Amino acid sequence: MSSLALARTVLRLDVVGSSAGGRGRQVHLDRALESVLDLAFAAVRDPRYPIGSGSYRRADGDSATLVIDACIAKAWIVADFVLREIPIALDEVNRAANAEHRLRLRIAIDHGETVMNLPHVGGDPVVATARLVDAPRFRQALADAPERDLGLIVSDRFHTDVVQRGERGLDRVGFRPIHVPARDFRRLGWLWVPPGEEQVLRRVRGVKPETASVKIADAVRVFRAGVPDVVLGLVRSDDRD
Repeated sequence: MSSLALARTVLRLDVVGSSAGGRGRQVHLDRALESVLDLAFAAVRDPRYPIGSGSYRRADGDSATLVIDACIAKAWIVADFVLREIPIALDEVNRAANAEHRLRLRIAIDHGETVMNLPHVGGDPVVATARLVDAPRFRQALADAPERDLGLIVSDRFHTDVVQRGERGLDRVGFRPIHVPARDFRRLGWLWVPPGEEQVLRRVRGVKPETASVKIADAVRVFRAGVPDVVLGLVRSDDRD
């Protein structure tokens, strides 16, 4: 593999709370992460987006690094792979797990010049995703939403170059800016965590969480052009087919 830097998209995935519990739980979560990635990759083997052959995947126990070739559209990586297929895979893997062994993930994304000398990868996007995924405010956001299994943070340049362009419906995803302070790294990141039940109910005018007749179990995700809109639609149980 050439040591010359090339433009690539880098994803860093970390398991939430992996150090808690015994060794058996840690091994289970490591395997669960591998299973999620296997399922997500299997679901996107599309000739138009050769993510399987056009990417490198490295497992590091309770984390993983993905390096994806620049020929694969970045908006597609976020909207279709991260925000659609990974949550579907998470749900499938977690369906067979109890609460203690439920897999939850933090994912960071950046893009830029990256060197690959396998199994080693380097470059600013690799450093940036490692810092972003470990940002204290990102960790806290997932801690404040214990019912959510996925959180995403992207670099400021990725947000400018990809998210703000609105392709694949990304302009409808509610990212919010956060500062990411770390040793030798102080940058802006853009954070997204799916809204919790309380947040969804408060968006419905005149509906209070404690008196709502709408059941959160009846919440449905709106899909446009094959991409999930993060705004959840609510339907009453008596309005369903």
